[in-house]
Amino acid sequence: MTTGTVAVSGVALAGCATADSNSDDASVTSPITLGSQFGSQASLANLRTSTINPLSTGGSGSVTSQVLNQTDLHPKNGVVLKVTNPDVSVKADQPVEMGFSLEDAVTHAPLVNQLVKVQVKLPEGWATFKHLYTNEQGFTSYTAKVLTTTQITAIFDGTDALRSTRSTNVGTLTVIPNTPPVQRSPQITGLDAPTMSNAISGALAAASSLGERAVYLAAQQAGKPYVYGAEGPYTFDCSGLVQYVFKQLGRNIPRTAEGQYEATTRISQYNKQPGDLIFYGAPGNIYHVGIYAGDGKMWVAPKSGDVVSLRAIYTTSYSVGRVF
Repeated sequence: MTTGTVAVSGVALAGCATADSNSDDASVTSPITLGSQFGSQASLANLRTSTINPLSTGGSGSVTSQVLNQTDLHPKNGVVLKVTNPDVSVKADQPVEMGFSLEDAVTHAPLVNQLVKVQVKLPEGWATFKHLYTNEQGFTSYTAKVLTTTQITAIFDGTDALRSTRSTNVGTLTVIPNTPPVQRSPQITGLDAPTMSNAISGALAAASSLGERAVYLAAQQAGKPYVYGAEGPYTFDCSGLVQYVFKQLGRNIPRTAEGQYEATTRISQYNKQPGDLIFYGAPGNIYHVGIYAGDGKMWVAPKSGDVVSLRAIYTTSYSVGRVF
């Protein structure tokens, strides 16, 4: 008795019995190509294979047609994610609603209650800073405030039934420069450094939370060289960068990483938020610090010969501190 062979997508699935060389039964292979079906919306319900029926009374066996059960093959549906208002012109610190839509790529039906991650373009690449969920219209949005021209996009991680995707377009918030009238006063000839620092802090105060503003200011220092003992504004060491950023936000924190560890409130790793401080070392021997930016990354002045940049948190052995 011979069990036939079925070839599926170019792979032969052979039976367990070996054909007798003296038998009239012969092995029959009916090749079937499935490659073009997977990942598409084409129906597989009518896919058929031909096999030898060894119980047939015919001399060489009869061919019967069987329908393969394809109920377990469920290709994921494609989706389309868009920034609904990709080109926006605003004044610095002016609130603007930025929207995103998510729909089925074929039926265009809105995809409800799906997680959309919003990303911002930083010097080191794209970084996620917001998680949003779509409503009954497949739409979601947030209120943005920017101080400089900013690019945003969105990603969808997909589900068991939906493919992952990135927004088909990029949103650009172009900041229109303000041209206020020149105020002339015999008592004012310029702004000293403390006044300028307070002005920056005031402009940032309405933008977002303290932590988000700290991340924004840290990102503005990208590319500046590391110099041991430097406190800015043109060069930094790790704790000098942290002190400089929070000083612009009206927070006076100690100069060293150890002092900053002692001056901040301990937060668990699982509850850390953008703007929290990432400390390396043990209490009494804190040797490095950075500003958490989200997505497992931090802004940091790393070491001699390097520059301020966005880096991954490179170990699980770290402590988190929060500035209030």
